[in-house]
Amino acid sequence: MKMVPRSLTRSLAMAGMAFVAVLFGLPAVADASPDRTVSTEEVINFSTGDPAADPGTEGIAVGADGTIYVSANTADGGQIWAIAPGATQPVVVTTLIPPTGGAGFGVLGLHFDGDELLAAANTFADPALNGVWRVDVATGAAEHIAGTEAITLPNDLTTWAGKIYVTDSAGGAVWVVDGDSVDIWLQDPLLEGLGQLVPGLPIGANGIDAFGGKLYIANLEKGLITTAQINGRSSRSTLRVLAEIDGAPDGVEVDQRGRPHTVLVGQNELVRVERDGSVTRLVDSADVLDAPASLTFGRGRDKSTIYVVNFSIGEGFPGVIEQSNVGPSIVAVR
Repeated sequence: MKMVPRSLTRSLAMAGMAFVAVLFGLPAVADASPDRTVSTEEVINFSTGDPAADPGTEGIAVGADGTIYVSANTADGGQIWAIAPGATQPVVVTTLIPPTGGAGFGVLGLHFDGDELLAAANTFADPALNGVWRVDVATGAAEHIAGTEAITLPNDLTTWAGKIYVTDSAGGAVWVVDGDSVDIWLQDPLLEGLGQLVPGLPIGANGIDAFGGKLYIANLEKGLITTAQINGRSSRSTLRVLAEIDGAPDGVEVDQRGRPHTVLVGQNELVRVERDGSVTRLVDSADVLDAPASLTFGRGRDKSTIYVVNFSIGEGFPGVIEQSNVGPSIVAVR
């Protein structure tokens, strides 16, 4: 793992995401037509004109007022940015990693733990920074959750019944933060990586979302969407495979009908998993997506809109990641 300062963020992202290369040996997602016409619109583009200087944007969440939050690893450190409705420039909410940097992937997944508290996953060698943070988006105040430094590679997170569930991509596990308690909630071979894509670093459990008393978890290296029942006592649950996806599923979000959606970071695709396990391609375009890493649904009247954040690391993998000139950005899919 490389350094987080922005001068090295692109190489960091590319080293950390090199696993998508192998996945291009897999066949594409089977064609299927969406049940409605899909339109796309670029919300904001963070390109600087120099791909080496572009921010590494990976996590995304939407606040109750429609403000979009993204994790951005930049020359100024690992940050969380806010983009208010109609804004053309992001505003820095907080900086979780100082510009001096250190070893790690930086700020990754985001998810609201209440309307004003944003939970952020941070992967960093320094135990004081690694783990889960709560951020007050109104003030920018950030608090590290004690005990979460034990998570090997915290990648994405979700909440259910007051608890925070966090994927450990290297540990093949999901952790739970329940008050002052931090523990492994579920560890399973279905959550483990293959250990073939980044030498010495298996990348398994990645995106995660909760809906209807269930967790939905993507395994990036194995191309799986898995699900596990959450019960009221947070005891261990049986994990099952909901869908096998020929690609690299990264972020996961579930719609109001209980259908998980995921982005394929290596193939510039947004897909939906149907109840029967089949996969519907919603967006497949290098003119829209650029190594998409995470997605989320809007809030309130905007709840049917899918917001996708483009990580934009394809220039580091010509012939491996589908090439795109979109750049780091946010796209709305309706």
